[in-house]
Amino acid sequence: MNTKKLLGYAVAIIMLALPIVFSGCKKGPEDPFLSFRSRKARVCGTWTVTNLRSEVVRKQNNVNTKTETTVEGENWKQVITIVGTDSVREFPGKITKEPNQNEGSFFFRFDENGKASMTYKYEYDEDLSGEDDDVSTIRQIKVTEEMTGTWNFLAGIDEYKDKERLAFVIQDKKTTTYEYKLVTSDDDEGGVALPTLVSTNVVSDGYANGEMSTVYAIVELRNKEIKLRQDINRFYLRNDNGTGESYQDVGYEEMTLQPRQ
Repeated sequence: MNTKKLLGYAVAIIMLALPIVFSGCKKGPEDPFLSFRSRKARVCGTWTVTNLRSEVVRKQNNVNTKTETTVEGENWKQVITIVGTDSVREFPGKITKEPNQNEGSFFFRFDENGKASMTYKYEYDEDLSGEDDDVSTIRQIKVTEEMTGTWNFLAGIDEYKDKERLAFVIQDKKTTTYEYKLVTSDDDEGGVALPTLVSTNVVSDGYANGEMSTVYAIVELRNKEIKLRQDINRFYLRNDNGTGESYQDVGYEEMTLQPRQ
C-alpha cells in the first residue's frame, strides 16, 4: 500500500473520530472546544472558590428580604435589604485564612472515588455603637461551614446535556458560629480591645445517602477553572403544637473555582 493511500486512510479515521471526541468535550456553554482530559478528570482535585455571587430573596410573613453575598478572593461581603424599603444593612468581612495557609478557607474536594467535601470559613464585624456613644462596641461573627458526602454527574434531561450538571450529595453538615464582642472606650488611649466570646452555636445534621443534595449546572469546565451555577427555589415549613414557621427562598448562586495551591 503506497504512502498516499495510508495518508488517506489516516485522515479518514481522524475525521470519523473527531465528532466522538468533540461530543465528550464541550458540554457547558463556556467549556473548551477540545480537551484531551475526561470531564471526571477535570473535576477531580481540590478547588478554591475565588469568586462567588449569591442573591436570594426570602418571602416570609408578607415581607421580602434580599440577601446578596459576594466573595472576591479573600474579601467577603453580605448586604441585606428589605425589599421595597430603604432598610439596608452591610456586613463587610473576609474569608478566614489559617496560619501557614496561602489561600482562604473556602474550597471543595472531589476525588476519583466519588467522595466530596466542602469547607467555608468566613468572619465579619457589625458596629453596634451609637453616634453619641463614648464606647465603641463591635460584634464579631466567625462562621465555619463543613459538608461531606459524594459527588457525581447527572444524566441529560430537558435542556441539560449528559454530564452538564454536578450533584453534591450531602451526608454530614456542620455549621459552627462564634460570636465575640469588642468594646473600646475613648479613655483607652489607643489600647487594643481583646475580643470576648459571647456565644458558640453548633448545628450538626446527618442525612441518608441521597436524602440531601445540591445540584450545580456546569457553566465552564476547564483543567484550571470551573464555573458553577445553582438556581435556588426552596420552601421551609415547621409546625410545633399549633405554632409554626414558613418561608420561601428564591434566587441563584454562581461561583468560580480554581486549583488550590
